[in-house]
Amino acid sequence: MAIADPEARQLNVFLRRHRQRIDPHVRVLGDHERLPTRRGRPVTQEEMAEAVGVSRVWYSLLETGSTIRTSTKVLERLAVVLMLDAPERARLFHLAMPELGPLEVGAESALVLESFAVVRAAMRRLWSATTEVEALETVAEQVAAVVDDADLVFYVRRLREGEWEWPYVLDRGMGQHNREAYAAATSRMTPAEVDEFLFYPQLSLAGDVGTPDVYTSKTVRAAYRGIFCDPKLNLGTLLHARVRSRSGLIGGFTVKHLGEHDYSVEQRAIMSTLAELTSVALS
Repeated sequence: MAIADPEARQLNVFLRRHRQRIDPHVRVLGDHERLPTRRGRPVTQEEMAEAVGVSRVWYSLLETGSTIRTSTKVLERLAVVLMLDAPERARLFHLAMPELGPLEVGAESALVLESFAVVRAAMRRLWSATTEVEALETVAEQVAAVVDDADLVFYVRRLREGEWEWPYVLDRGMGQHNREAYAAATSRMTPAEVDEFLFYPQLSLAGDVGTPDVYTSKTVRAAYRGIFCDPKLNLGTLLHARVRSRSGLIGGFTVKHLGEHDYSVEQRAIMSTLAELTSVALS
């Protein structure tokens, strides 16, 4: 994917600085063993290229600020070879993918990423996904592991204005009630109101996380309160994280609980991180 000039210049400085800080005596770069004749000397661009699995010319262009295409898999290998910590890894992805606009895996989310094994496991599975549905389903399963007391977990994907699909990946007996409530709530809504009911465009940026408090339409707010907050159903607590890729995907992940439930700062941060990483991987 193309790298815009300002970010490319920052990226080349970032890569060069972190390559030059590698201990000259290091024996391996990632899983690539250095030649004995190179140990004790500064790591070169050629060694970086060999360790990452790209051509020397390609890596040289990347480090000199040229506008070239890269991928999430290459960036992940770069992060490993450069021995980046979590905030540095987040910075690498942000510099290399400016097309995602305001998307940035922030330091807080990155630290959560480093601390929670479930998110790192999701990354490994995410990079190997071959379709949007596979990626969304994979990460939704990890969301269910993070919010392990949820009664319902599903991913959503926007097919067109006012039309979404939302398969369940976890259903502890709440799913049928939820579908019936959704059908009743949206039966008289316009397509734009249905979109708002699915948190779009209120949560418009990759990694945005929110609850029904973000609804602005009176129709949507009334429908939610009148049906999902009905004491007989008690379906009123949920948290949603937005996925949005530069290729046009608008989706996300939702967790729901029967009755009242407080979502922790850590759960929100992890869901945000997962949504951001899914957006990056699908771009």
